[in-house]
Order: sequence, then C-alpha cells, then structure tokens
Amino acid sequence: MIPPIKRVVVPLDAASETATAIDTAARLAARWRVPLHGVFVEDEALIGLAGLSFVDQVVLAGGRQPLTKEHIEDHYRAFAERARRDLAAAAARHRLEWSFAVVRGPLVAAAIGEATDDFLVAGASTRPIGGHFRVASPWWPAAATIARPLLLARRAWETSGSVLTLLRRKSPEAARMLDLAAQIAGFGGGALTVLAAPDLAEEEVAAWLAELLAGHAFDLHTERAASEPAALRRQILELDCRLLVLEAEAEDARPDGLRALVEHLVCDVLISR
Repeated sequence: MIPPIKRVVVPLDAASETATAIDTAARLAARWRVPLHGVFVEDEALIGLAGLSFVDQVVLAGGRQPLTKEHIEDHYRAFAERARRDLAAAAARHRLEWSFAVVRGPLVAAAIGEATDDFLVAGASTRPIGGHFRVASPWWPAAATIARPLLLARRAWETSGSVLTLLRRKSPEAARMLDLAAQIAGFGGGALTVLAAPDLAEEEVAAWLAELLAGHAFDLHTERAASEPAALRRQILELDCRLLVLEAEAEDARPDGLRALVEHLVCDVLISR
C-alpha cells in the first residue's frame, strides 16, 4: 500500500490550462476525503527578465512594447485571482476543505513544496497563444524527477476508457504505482489493464498481481507490453486508455525516455516514483 495521501495539490501558472486539472484534483480529493490546495506560481525568471532595457514584448494588434515588471505582476495577479475563484468553486461542488497560496520562485520547485504526502495534479497543456500555437508544458520535463505522484490532466473526468499501467519490474515502487492505479480505477468502477514488460514471466506476474491487488473492486486484465516504443504507443491507443499510470525511473529523464513515450498521447498520465 502507498502511504496515505494527506492532500491533493494543484500547481497553477499563467501558461497552463487549469480547468481540467482543478476538476480532476477536486474529484480525487473528494474520493480520498482530503483537503484541496492550489498554489499559483509567479515565475521569478520571467519577472527578472522584465524591465531589462533590451527586452520587449509583442502584443497582438498592439505591436512591439516594453516589457515591464509592473506589467508582468498585473497579469499574474489577474491569473491568480481567476485560479483562486475556479478552485473555490470546485471545492464547493465537492464540499471540500480548500486553501490557496501565491508564491514566487522557480516554477516547478515553488509549486511542489517539500511535503511528501501530497498528490499533485497539473495541467498537461498550455493555453494557445493568439489561437495559433502552444508552448511546451513545464510539467512534462519535471515529471521524471518529482519525488511524489504527479497526474498530468488533459481529459475530463467523465471521459470513457480504461486505466492502464505499464509494469516494467516487480519492486516496492511498482507495487505503490499499482496501488495508486487500482484506487483510481476503483473510483470510476472501471477496468485496470496491466501491460507487463516482455522479460517478466506471465505466471509470476499474475500471482504477484493477485496478491497485491486483492480487495480492490475493478476488472483486472493483463497483457504483454510491446517492446518497441512506437508499437507500445499504438497498443496504448488501441486499449482506449483514459489514464496511463507509470513508475518513473532515472533513465526516463533522457529526451528519448518517459516524455518521448507519453507526451503526445491523448490520455491523462500519472507518474509515480
């Protein structure tokens, strides 16, 4: 079993889509019966950049303008207030205790804090710029290094599909990952599919899963995971994955690691370490 989750935290910033993350976090907090906490991060790197004599901004329909510290701080205040209202509304819908904070610092480090019993839910996508393109989410590169569960949300909670987990080894860390996946699958009354790495013996995996997941209420399915990354992505899509649960390992921080596998999937992704 994983250590008890004491709080669900939504890290928020000015660039990320937040509506789905806030709703998902509130629903999970209600299921676990824990408080909901939102933290809006004012990126100190951007604030430090503003006001430098050689830095300008390009405003749609407004052209080139100076980028000032006051301008950035005004925008941050507006974004933070909207995020606070959205969080309060979600907490009210689910009758949750909630809190909200605004902090300034490095985006990821300031958002996650030091608590080890938090469950994090972040937006997997950023807002479109001018309706034309999006910058990369700051949470994808951080997913392989954050030392607590992080769910990258992009789909509405009611979306159909299965909870899918990729089992690469038998270990205490994998057991915690599977326990999280089982809890969330049980919340939705759906199915949990375990994709076992090709080098794991089927009979041994089946016995381990039966013992580990005894008492959880869901349909359990097991399959052999494809060995090639492209084939594995196709397999995940064919299984109608709504949430993919993974255990992050050190090598996943490489450009060809975890991010390359999951960033362009349409399902939510939960990273467990």
